[in-house]
Amino acid sequence: MSLTKKNSGWISLLFFIGALSACVPLAVYAYLGTFSRYLADDYCASTYLYTSQNIVEATLRAYSLWGNSYSRLMFSQLIELGGVDGIRVMAGVELAIWATLLTWMFVALGKLLQIHVPKVGYVWLACMAIALSLYQTSALYQVLFWRTGLIPYSLPLLWFIGIAAFFIRYVEKPYEKSRAVWFGIVFTVLIFFAGGLSETTSGMLVGIMFVAVALAWWTKRLHQRRDVLTFLVAGLITAIVAISITAASPGTSNRLGRIMRQEPIYNPIELGGQVILYTSQFLLETTKSYPTLIVVALAVSFGVVFLALGTSQKDGAFIQASYLRMALIVIPVAIFIVIGFSYAPSAFVRTFPAARARYASHFVFMLGLMIEGGVLGMLASQARSIVNEKWVQVAVALLLVALIVHPIRATPNVYALHYGYQTFAQQWDERDALIRQAVANGETDLVVVQLDAPGGIGEYKNNPKDWINRCVARFYGLNSIIAP
Repeated sequence: MSLTKKNSGWISLLFFIGALSACVPLAVYAYLGTFSRYLADDYCASTYLYTSQNIVEATLRAYSLWGNSYSRLMFSQLIELGGVDGIRVMAGVELAIWATLLTWMFVALGKLLQIHVPKVGYVWLACMAIALSLYQTSALYQVLFWRTGLIPYSLPLLWFIGIAAFFIRYVEKPYEKSRAVWFGIVFTVLIFFAGGLSETTSGMLVGIMFVAVALAWWTKRLHQRRDVLTFLVAGLITAIVAISITAASPGTSNRLGRIMRQEPIYNPIELGGQVILYTSQFLLETTKSYPTLIVVALAVSFGVVFLALGTSQKDGAFIQASYLRMALIVIPVAIFIVIGFSYAPSAFVRTFPAARARYASHFVFMLGLMIEGGVLGMLASQARSIVNEKWVQVAVALLLVALIVHPIRATPNVYALHYGYQTFAQQWDERDALIRQAVANGETDLVVVQLDAPGGIGEYKNNPKDWINRCVARFYGLNSIIAP
């Protein structure tokens, strides 16, 4: 037995330190979230909730007039229960749940595939996947600190991960009819609500389910579970229904009527070509812009899996090498398909996705790279003549030590954002207090100071008839409000 096998506790300690380092930037992001405030569409969503008898009525009104995401207001309502405090804690709560669910998914997948990795290693991978994707986006404030952006562009990822973990746990156990019935109902309901958060992530969900169905059908001789394929097909149909409801919204027609300068692409061949073009452009630009992050994603997952399997009593050979080599080809194809489906709504209206709409693609790309790195680690761990060499294990351990430093080095740049965010939050609080005092004094038409919102998000200005101004006025119970 090698030296590292005798000291497997040292490996767990290394993974623990790595997990802590990856959690540091996430903790800073959570801190930055305390400077979040109501902005732009937030006021409109809140007024829909305030002026409706219940959440169903609010959702139907929004669906008919402007919004097309039938699940979004339910989460707005949940955050709204805390008022401004709900806005302030939403990023931190999301990050905590996100890391937990992703860890759960990794653990469940590891059990299914009989991969023996310490749970703390999965925590490291989960936190790194989230942090690496957040480093890449140019729309950080919009997808994490703005309620109207967080709910449709980053929150759905939590749903997808949770659904995946839930499904893997089901597959892990033998088939039972009673269990299958309740699982099928819950699984379908979860997919339906996940598909109602935005057209971008709804398209991604269709892509995920399409890939899942294809893989389940392709590998059916390995698992011999008809119920697995049945549930996935039902999930795909549900995801298609969800995006169809989104597309059929009167709110969608209203928005497209204002922003479209050309006819949408109805030709499926032309649409497919545009999707391939946009997806290829995204992957090429991301690879050119963030080569270091790509290497980190591959290296950390490779190192964790290789070291865990190489220093355990198991030989890591449960999955045949031929299947693992095939997975190395399938994973990039799956990533391309999933991202492509998420870009289909934008391609339909001939527009390259905005930065906030591309965020889910960044996360899928990083997650896919980590899975790819894990597969490489499994392949390498099966070469026992190499694994048993002490210098190989030490080299991989040193690689992981170097990777521990990466999140720590990046954290100061993340923390530096707090200067602008904090200034805006203080100014917003002061203006909010003045407005509420004026309303309490019986004033109905106000002129207040204009602020510059972070993240390129719109602010109300000098036109009382502008949609943001009107939403703000209704939010505070005013006739009009302007900010020259």
